[in-house]
Amino acid sequence: MGEMSRWARTLIVTVSIEPDDPAVVGRIGAYRSLEGLGRFHELCRCYGMRPTYLLTYSAACEARCVEAARAWAEEAEFGAHLHPEEVPPIADAERGNHTLRPGDVAPERLRAKLTNLLDRVAEATGRRPTSFRSGFFGLTPALAAGLAERGVEADSSLGPLEKVGQSSPFLSVPFEPYVIDPAAHPSLVEVPLTSVFRRPFPRALYGAYFRLPGRVRGALRACGLAEIVRFRPAAASARDLLAVCERTARLGIPAVMTVHSNELWPGTSTAVGSQTASDAYYARLERVLAHARARGWASLTLTQAARRAKETAA
Repeated sequence: MGEMSRWARTLIVTVSIEPDDPAVVGRIGAYRSLEGLGRFHELCRCYGMRPTYLLTYSAACEARCVEAARAWAEEAEFGAHLHPEEVPPIADAERGNHTLRPGDVAPERLRAKLTNLLDRVAEATGRRPTSFRSGFFGLTPALAAGLAERGVEADSSLGPLEKVGQSSPFLSVPFEPYVIDPAAHPSLVEVPLTSVFRRPFPRALYGAYFRLPGRVRGALRACGLAEIVRFRPAAASARDLLAVCERTARLGIPAVMTVHSNELWPGTSTAVGSQTASDAYYARLERVLAHARARGWASLTLTQAARRAKETAA
């Protein structure tokens, strides 16, 4: 009971601050979506939620992000978000490669990129970042070691229902925060992104499910037996988002919401392409925040969740 009650009714709101979708806005490195950051933050403030903003290297170079970090320092947490193709040192083959994953980068170059990213975020926010996310669920053992060595306490790159390569050491991921490697890196905690099966699915079968051929998993999803709902306002209906809240409360795990900054302003992502879509997005988001506050949910940042996990593991 103690294990369940520790995380039940806990909301962790995370926002990856990254460039607008170039396929939508027509150029690389645009940040028009930052116009929506104030509206989003005010909504979190209204419902007593403390979000974690995860800045890419280019975001940490934006004056508006620097201003927000200084203005909201006591109301939010500011961490780092790795898009390796934009962090120096940048090889010719990396430049503009938006599908580049940490595992594609040589270890020495990856360490240099990580150092430069964390330094850039620290300079922008005035504080060393203690939370982190890699794109494409791209945590690797080398990256985890680099994070621990540089004082990062919370990673939120993995998800228990997200598909990673069969050779990944993180193929099986718990739903609740956990110390990634108690022996080698006892200070680094994974705070997994939240997704659930739409229908109850035995946990004992999760490992077998992920080892099925892709076409079989697709067939199971298509017939509704293994359909996945992600805790993302851009990818789920209000009904589904609230169902995720209720499911996590029953399971005794935190609900880790994933937001991308280019969803916060119309016309800067494929998910939110118009003002109508934007208003609907914020309405779904507000439904979740109102639900959480009405039921007395706790709001934690990624680092707060990591520290709670370590206290329990000690």
